[in-house]
Formats: sequence, C-alpha cells, structure tokens
Amino acid sequence: MGSIGLIHGLERQKYLRISAIVAVMNGMDRKEALKAITINPAEAIGIGDRVGSLDPGKDADIIVFSDDPLKVKSKVQIVFVNGEKVLRS
Repeated sequence: MGSIGLIHGLERQKYLRISAIVAVMNGMDRKEALKAITINPAEAIGIGDRVGSLDPGKDADIIVFSDDPLKVKSKVQIVFVNGEKVLRS
C-alpha cells in the first residue's frame, strides 16, 4: 500500500494533490495515485473506516473539482464536510 505525503498538519496537506500529479507525470498509475492521497493515508492512520473513500456510513468529506483532479489546472469547485457544503467557488 503506497501513500503519497502521509503528513501531519493542515499546512502540508495542500501539497498532497500536487504530489499525486507529479507522481502520475512520472509514470505512477492514476488509480494508485488517487488511492495514495485518499484511502491509503486514511487507513495508515487508522481512520479508513470514516474517511478516504465514498462508502455508506462514512463522513462524506468530498471535494468536487472543475476537471480531473490529477490535472494541474483543475480547480476546487465545491467542498463538503460531513455531507454539508462548506465552500462553493
């Protein structure tokens, strides 16, 4: 199981997506890159039962992008935390 940028603190989390984009540009499988910034870190720190994937009963923390999230120019459009919309750009 690979995890890109398993880090502590919100400040560093902004680099997770960029790390995945760079990894894909250098040959990493896209599906594995997405898992490396979602479910893999969640499972690594013991919260995979609550976050990291879209499954019934989980927290419903979701980011909606304007395009493929593994494209540099894709922008955050909507953010949901616990199923509640907290940001719309």
